[in-house]
Amino acid sequence: MVLALAQRLVSHGVDVVLDKWDLKEGQDKYAFMERCVNDVEITKVLIICDRAYADKANNRKGGVGDETVIISSEVYGNMEQEKFIPIIAEKDENGNPYVPTYIKTRIYIDLSDENRYEDEYEKLLRNIYNKPLNAKPILGKMPEWLEEESVNYFPLADLIKQIKDSKTEIKRKNCISRFKTEYCNVLKSLYKRGVTPEDEFKNFNKTKRIRDYYLDFLQVLAESDDGYSDWIIEFIEDGYNFSTNLNNLVEGKVTLGSESDIDIFKIHWWEVFIFTFVYLRNIKDYKAMNNMLSHTYFLNRNLLGGQTEICNYTEFRHHSHIIEDIYKPTTDKKTCYTLLGDVICNEREKLPIYSKEKIAQADLFLYQVYNAFDLQTDEGRYWNDYWFPTFYVYAKEKGLDWKRMCSKKFCQNMFILFGVNTMEELKEKISRCKNEHDMRYNNSFGCAPTIRDCINPESIGELN
Repeated sequence: MVLALAQRLVSHGVDVVLDKWDLKEGQDKYAFMERCVNDVEITKVLIICDRAYADKANNRKGGVGDETVIISSEVYGNMEQEKFIPIIAEKDENGNPYVPTYIKTRIYIDLSDENRYEDEYEKLLRNIYNKPLNAKPILGKMPEWLEEESVNYFPLADLIKQIKDSKTEIKRKNCISRFKTEYCNVLKSLYKRGVTPEDEFKNFNKTKRIRDYYLDFLQVLAESDDGYSDWIIEFIEDGYNFSTNLNNLVEGKVTLGSESDIDIFKIHWWEVFIFTFVYLRNIKDYKAMNNMLSHTYFLNRNLLGGQTEICNYTEFRHHSHIIEDIYKPTTDKKTCYTLLGDVICNEREKLPIYSKEKIAQADLFLYQVYNAFDLQTDEGRYWNDYWFPTFYVYAKEKGLDWKRMCSKKFCQNMFILFGVNTMEELKEKISRCKNEHDMRYNNSFGCAPTIRDCINPESIGELN
């Protein structure tokens, strides 16, 4: 075994020192042993352990006994010694490895079982080359939300568990209502008035933890209630209205305020809405998507509350002037198309579902489907309704699944998504999704693609 192992290691680039190769007639075998132990250029010493070797080592017999005396002083003298690696070549009838007492506590490589030989050999090779299979990740930085010790997140986690374990519908509804209240209370604790752009960005970073509780809440509802999208619509609508009303955020009556005071909350609900569609697209719930896209939202448009307007889902799309236009130019990411997009896609993933690619695609999806819907807004609004896909530059696959609409079977899902009953109605909806050249960043190479960039409406449903 020793010779075969040495030959294989050499074939894999390991320079092996072996007595059969390197110890010549007339040379001192003790000097050879001491060299293997003390030579700094010999980084690993493999101790091949079988029954005979263990017996001779424990009883200090022959050359093995002499070798044991030399090695054991090094092993006992340095408990962190990684140079000496026991290699198990034989086990007793009970499956216990034959290992000399002086290295019995060392972690070994087991080459005694032919069924596991290749895995264990790879482990040995990785050890020699210092290329572990499970490498320790690069040390990150402490999450900023840990400094917010005053924020109590326990009620959110506890209520999610209660919703999941509810035995009655009444208790479940009650827990959902309480979760919404507690969620708004946590958001309220993040409110800071008159902050600098840098502090505004830091405050945004602290919202990740509460966003993650929402995502857990979303999953629990989806797994337990067929009509969960109605709950989610209500949750987002009420949460948005609560946190964009200054009179809900401070004690006493407020008579004056600025849009910058609620900017952090508009960013939050924009992100929440996008991440909701990451989840819905992941589980392919086209009915829930249609419900959230076609719903008429009544959203707060007054900093001091008391006024809601008829809106569609594009109202949740938000551009933060403070972070994007004022703070970003002062950072090392000033050349990015979008600071918030870069951070949300690259630093705020929640794997495995909420990956960078899926986040970017969900944002692009919300832009691509907009023109296919007849969406309601208050009459007389002079600004355009649209969803600019902030993250589209981070999507690798920008065509999503739209090409699959050439399949009649896939179109059955699209009937549900777009709320139609026939192929002709679907084609008419998709024909509205024309290319819009202004849906791009300045100096970018291309605009965000539309559904019609991915498929010709006349090709829809032409295949089985």
